[in-house]
Amino acid sequence: MKRMIAIVLLGLIIAGCGPQAAEVLPTLMPTPQPPSPATDTPVPAVVPTQAQSERPTLPPSWTPSVVPTDTLIPPTQTPIPAFTALPTLVACGPFDVDRNKSAATFTVGNPAQVFWVPVQGAVRYRIGVIDAFNQEIFMDYAVDPTYTFKPDLFEAGKRYAWKVYPEDSLGRQMCFAVTGDMSPG
Repeated sequence: MKRMIAIVLLGLIIAGCGPQAAEVLPTLMPTPQPPSPATDTPVPAVVPTQAQSERPTLPPSWTPSVVPTDTLIPPTQTPIPAFTALPTLVACGPFDVDRNKSAATFTVGNPAQVFWVPVQGAVRYRIGVIDAFNQEIFMDYAVDPTYTFKPDLFEAGKRYAWKVYPEDSLGRQMCFAVTGDMSPG
């Protein structure tokens, strides 16, 4: 028996010393393989069913609700529309600064008055003053196509501009804003 075990071990050692199969080492670049041949596998037709066309139902969630109150709280200022209408009205054609009446310079300490051409259908005009940094420093509304700014709004040696546009009865902008220069002299 000892002899038989010795022969088996010797056979295994000899078999291990013989030629071995080539080992495949991994590479960084894959070896190109020929494309698989095309097959005529039939594509199953999908027939829409009622269950497939329905949208999935979301899980229930908490929904906030408004608790009614007995007291009506009036708004403190004019509501600002969430969008601006595209100025496409025919009435906007003549809308511009009235340069015959509006002066580009004014005396510091005196009121400054500006004028513009009115727009048919305008309920009011939104007017603002812009500083040299293009920041609006004043805003108000006018019903007539003129506005008088208070003297304490302007400082000597600084440049300003004013802009105005008409609004309809719903508070929507009707035309593009027009702008005029103002410089205290």
